This record gives sequence, structure tokens and C-alpha cells, in this order.
Amino acid sequence: MAVKKEEKYPVARRYQVADIQVSRDATPVKPSVVVNLVKKAKHPVLVTGGKLLKEEKLVEYAVKFYEKGIPIIATGGSSKPLIERGVKPQSIVFPLHYVTQFMLDEEWQGFDGKGNYDVVLYLGFLPYYLSRMLSALKHFSKITTISLDEFYQPHAKFSFTNLTANKEMHYQMLEEVLNGL
Repeated sequence: MAVKKEEKYPVARRYQVADIQVSRDATPVKPSVVVNLVKKAKHPVLVTGGKLLKEEKLVEYAVKFYEKGIPIIATGGSSKPLIERGVKPQSIVFPLHYVTQFMLDEEWQGFDGKGNYDVVLYLGFLPYYLSRMLSALKHFSKITTISLDEFYQPHAKFSFTNLTANKEMHYQMLEEVLNGL
């Protein structure tokens, strides 16, 4: 019996069992769905976190997103490896919780002055730290949030499923997103 393409991804499970949702969980997505969401977005942005300092592959993928025309907001020291590779992030000085507070303000014009972002991609964050920021955006904004990290983020609107057991699959999914943009 042939395995359907949809069955190749692991089941989405929370990394924190006690993290109880009162509303909705994130929709686990395939790379093709992420591509469609980003292509339809009017003002997308990629927010990068401190894990880029530890994983060279994540830096490579962030640079590729930048080369595809997705602007970057660098947090948690992630600006250093990006700037070394020629990326010009829109912001490098604010931590993630400041950036989240700015995004929650509907009057905010973004770091580029073109208005608030409608689709925000996240890459390179510790799961518990990003979870709190995504929870705030889920409950108090209309922004579409997509977690591209290896952990399923139930507070995002869309998230990759759990990929901690298979890092190569995580990299492959990021590559599929980039190839589709």
C-alpha cells in the first residue's frame, strides 16, 4: 500500500503538555501552504531569533528568504551572521517582545514605513519564548503568524509540525518553501 504524500509529516503535538489552549490550535501546514500564504501577503516579513547563532543552516535559509524579497527583522543577536552575509535587516535593535508590542499596535507603520505586516514568519526561536509572543498576536491582532521552526507552535495561526526528531525533514521543508517563492 502506497503512503500518501500527506502522511509523511509527523503529527503536530505541543512541546509543553500543560500549555492548554482556550481557543484554537495552530493549523499544521505543509510547505506548499506556506508558499501560498506568503505569495498572497501584501506585506510579509521574516523575524529571526537567536538560534541562528547556533545553527548555520538557519542562517542560510534566512539569507535565502531575504534574497527572495522577504524583509527581515533580526532579534536576539541574529543580526550578526545575517549582516556578515550581506543582509540588511529592517531592525536589529529590538528584542522579540518589543517587536511583538509594535505589531499589536494597529497604527504602527512597520520598520519600513509601509504599514503593519500582514504575514509574519518566525525562524530560529526557543519554543517557550516564541509561544508567549504568538499567544499575544493570536488574541489581540489580525496578523497571520507562521512558525517555521522545528517545534509545533500551537499559538501561531500556522505552524510546521514537530520536526525535532528529523532535522533533515525540517531543512527539506524550509527548502521547499524557498523553492516555491
